Amino acid sequence: MLKKIHIASHHGFCMGVKRAIQFAEDTAENAQGRVTILNEIVHNEHVVEKFKQRGVGQVKSVEDVDEGTLIISAHGIAPDVIARAESKGLTVVDATCPLVTNIYDIIVDAVKDGYNIIHYGNPHHEETRGIVGYAPEHITCAASEEELLALPEWKDRKLGLTVQTTAHIEDFAIVEKKALQKWPHLKVFNTICNATTKRQSAILELAPKVDMVLVVGSNSSANSHRLAAISNDICGNGKLIGSADDIDKLWFDDESIESVGISAGASTPDFLVEDVIKKLVALSGGQAEVIQPISKRMKKNSQSVR
Repeated sequence: MLKKIHIASHHGFCMGVKRAIQFAEDTAENAQGRVTILNEIVHNEHVVEKFKQRGVGQVKSVEDVDEGTLIISAHGIAPDVIARAESKGLTVVDATCPLVTNIYDIIVDAVKDGYNIIHYGNPHHEETRGIVGYAPEHITCAASEEELLALPEWKDRKLGLTVQTTAHIEDFAIVEKKALQKWPHLKVFNTICNATTKRQSAILELAPKVDMVLVVGSNSSANSHRLAAISNDICGNGKLIGSADDIDKLWFDDESIESVGISAGASTPDFLVEDVIKKLVALSGGQAEVIQPISKRMKKNSQSVR
């Protein structure tokens, strides 16, 4: 029987996601004429649906928009895409996460200094496509350790290494070590964002303590998938769920499942996490204890004192 529900110390919305959603909400409220988001504003189906219900459009290509305001998602976009949008007379609102634009700056400066960049990330992800767009002639993508190590020796080439902001921290540490063995002259720019680091570290702390981990996040969210994969590697029972509706009560027919950990991807709204907690408590017959992280308990106690 489920007895304890542990909440990860870091989960849910990150700074870049909050910022992008606020940009989109302000634009939807104040812009004149049609408002359209290029790609998903953030990778969460509930957030995406919220904007659709407000009448905000969504497209995959600038060519599909002919008027009004175009919002660039938190994941960013290549500069030539923004140029095409502006050439069509569109007003562009850039909601790219500042930690992604930081990678743009790193790459532009490095290329000016004569570097060629190896970018470790998913070439099909919007973030990676945007990054490559800043120096396409000087960036080579590698989606895996095997792809990276199969690249040429490039002994006479100045090399830099960047990484997708949501990459697996421990995997990248291994990749970085092997890359430096292959290219001792390689300059490493660890561009994994702080929010990713905190959420993965929280999972590394949480997963060994529980019998199951539920990560709340959309299937399109790379960071949510990684949190679930890390959880599964550690406790052998990590699951990605979109919402409380995805919880199967049969999971808890197994009497060995006494404790469950809950985390959420960086694009997951708090209300989805709260719904999951409520459903788990209900499945326990109201008996399960919800254990919040120490930092949240301290904050709550401080507020009650005031």
